[in-house]
Amino acid sequence: MDTLKRIWLTISQMAKRAWLLPHTVAHALHLRRRQIVLSEHEMERLDRIRNPSKYLGK
Repeated sequence: MDTLKRIWLTISQMAKRAWLLPHTVAHALHLRRRQIVLSEHEMERLDRIRNPSKYLGK
């Protein structure tokens, strides 16, 4: 009986992970896009610090 219970728990956990996989992938993509945007802003900020003459009129 214990063996059947373990098999059932394993199958149910696998099904749950398979069900949540699209959400997990979408969340990871969202975080990656957010990190790219933050990196671009940081690059511009550092460029403004290093080359203030390029940004005098802005």
